[in-house]
Amino acid sequence: MKEADSSCKKDDCRDDDCNDCNDRAEGHAGPCVVQEPGRIAENDRYCAGGNPLPLISDPAWAPEWLEQAVNARQRQRFTMRLIDCMPSGLIAIALDGTIQTVSRSAKELLGLSTKCQLEGEMVATLISDRDLVDSIEAALVNPRYRNLMLIRVPCVGSDRRSICCTLRCTVSHEILDGQGQVLVIAENVTAALLAEAELRESEARSRQAFEHAVVGLAHVALDGRWLRVNRRFLGILGHTEQSLLELRFQDMTAPEDLPLDNQLRTRLIAGEIPSYTREKRYRHKDGHFVWVHITVAPRRIGDGEMYLALIIEDISQRKLAEEKLLHLANHDPLTGLFNRALLNDRLSQAVTYATRAERHVAVLFIDLDRFKNINDSLGHDAGDRVIVEVARRLNANVRDGDTVARLGGDEFVVVLADIAHESEIAAIARKMLDALFAPMDMDGQELSPVGSIGVAVFPRDGDTAATLLANADAAMYRVKEMGCGNFQFYQPCMNTRALDRLKLEAGLRRALERNEFVLHYQPQIDIPSGAIVGAEALLRWQPPGRAMVHPGDFIPIAEETGLIVPIGEWVLRTACAQQVAWKNAGLRNISMAVNLSARQFKQQDLHQMVANVLTDTQCAADQLDLEITESVVMDDPEAAAATLQLLTDMGVHLSIDDFGTGYSSLSYLKRFPIHSLKIDRSFVCDIPANSNDAAIATAVIALAHSMKLTVVAEGVETAEQLEFLRERQCDSMQGFLCGRPMPSEEVALLLAK
Repeated sequence: MKEADSSCKKDDCRDDDCNDCNDRAEGHAGPCVVQEPGRIAENDRYCAGGNPLPLISDPAWAPEWLEQAVNARQRQRFTMRLIDCMPSGLIAIALDGTIQTVSRSAKELLGLSTKCQLEGEMVATLISDRDLVDSIEAALVNPRYRNLMLIRVPCVGSDRRSICCTLRCTVSHEILDGQGQVLVIAENVTAALLAEAELRESEARSRQAFEHAVVGLAHVALDGRWLRVNRRFLGILGHTEQSLLELRFQDMTAPEDLPLDNQLRTRLIAGEIPSYTREKRYRHKDGHFVWVHITVAPRRIGDGEMYLALIIEDISQRKLAEEKLLHLANHDPLTGLFNRALLNDRLSQAVTYATRAERHVAVLFIDLDRFKNINDSLGHDAGDRVIVEVARRLNANVRDGDTVARLGGDEFVVVLADIAHESEIAAIARKMLDALFAPMDMDGQELSPVGSIGVAVFPRDGDTAATLLANADAAMYRVKEMGCGNFQFYQPCMNTRALDRLKLEAGLRRALERNEFVLHYQPQIDIPSGAIVGAEALLRWQPPGRAMVHPGDFIPIAEETGLIVPIGEWVLRTACAQQVAWKNAGLRNISMAVNLSARQFKQQDLHQMVANVLTDTQCAADQLDLEITESVVMDDPEAAAATLQLLTDMGVHLSIDDFGTGYSSLSYLKRFPIHSLKIDRSFVCDIPANSNDAAIATAVIALAHSMKLTVVAEGVETAEQLEFLRERQCDSMQGFLCGRPMPSEEVALLLAK
């Protein structure tokens, strides 16, 4: 055999830098070329891919075998290059423990010799890690063996310093080309393990930061379920994690805040906004609401489901401080009433509303009279307490929706909003003056503050807050010029009737104490006999030095203010005493008729008051005739029937006054325990000329008699009217024909005849 020139003398050399080997891999004959027929190159194992080639007797076959050998070598070289390019190291070990194949990465990872050839060497002598060797030896004898293990080997770092690396080694027994062998695959997982450790540490830090954050943190599902919350969040809302995760954020949001929350959340999910921040209220576990500052942004779990990340900060204390500052900015610090700034705002709002609704607004400017004397005599502390008490009294005597403000010193303003009729203003002003005048104890001293009130009314006295305040102030000073302790409308020509009404009311309050009331009596005549059988007591008011006030002028005021109750009791007591006085004087024993007002009749203790009066005056119950108007008993028929029964049980005579002017139901009328009906004067004055009135009077008389009731006709003034009533068998009458209302002395003269 003639060998080709070659610098490589190693039959099995696989060095990439060996030119001869590379030539053979590229198909050059090199030392493997067979030159003589019937001979095979000495390095036949190498050329045939590791298997001995049979001898070829026929030289003609040599090129075909040579081509197969070259192709096998090329495939082997290609496979080794691929394996060498892999980052993981590969070792193929024969079952006798010798290395068949080892990749360049395996050499580097396991620190194996870098000499050209390791094949054929015993693996146990080359690998230093005992655990790996034990695993390889176990795989050599166990066809089903497979093991994954981590080993630590010395290596060189990027900075050329020696470090310890971690290799993940897979050792397995495999069958390849029908032959058993052990494969060792080694992978450097040092960086991955470090990254994994850093990730775990980062996640731990993240969890710790989440749990111990100074603000509340939470994750919320898109449907509102709480997914995760930290300790601060739980502390703000007073929940445990278990109780909170059973709720949705909608369950805890204040109802007023929920619409905006839903709107912002929808825009957030749709991607219209990246995040949002707002202030809202969450419901605490104990029920109260907690103000929080909240920031919400969308997040995703990897590339999967979206959730909302929340950051909340408890701002309850800040809100409380803001409310206190706002209160101080708009309220008087001493009394807590509105100050001038808030007064102007509320007054402007009231004017705006009144303009649309065509209503009135009243401004009452109140100044305490002689308040300086209180400060000078009792000190400013006492003066402050008086101011606080005055504020309380003013607040207690206005309606819901009205405004009470303190401008400073002893000046107050009351805004009466939504006034339908100006007559309401005067009544409220008088009510306030009375409330102020009530005595108060101040360090053992009894004080009765007196105030002067000026009144301006929108729209007549101005259409702006400033104008109304100025005009009310001017009216207040006019009151002081007139003597204080009263009120005055801005223009004397305005609402004169309301002023007169208030003067009457003020006089009424003192009239009872000053004995300014008197009773006149109108005789009641029995029509068949013409004899006096009774008298009706009629109230008159005679102020000293003034003309007598007509009942129609003051009775409605007394009824409205409630003064009619004490006045009515005085009337009843006086009338009963007069009936007894006539009787004791030896005069004819007649009944006494007394009217009960609507407010009197609705008093719960009416029957007790009547009983006391009868006892105190010694008046017989059957000589007392209480008259109740038809409209009063029909206002609440059930309650009226009960009250009438109590009075009837006492023996008192009961009459329905002004019958025919109301809307009586006969079904109720027959249930009332009454004794007589009084035909209203409006049906008597035109009989017999007016056929309608005549028919009504006739029907009432017939109805009463059918119910076994007596009939009294009021307002009889002519003989024709008397004759008409006599023909229809009316029982009694009263009117100018038989006598006008007269003092008790004149009635006594009639009774003496």
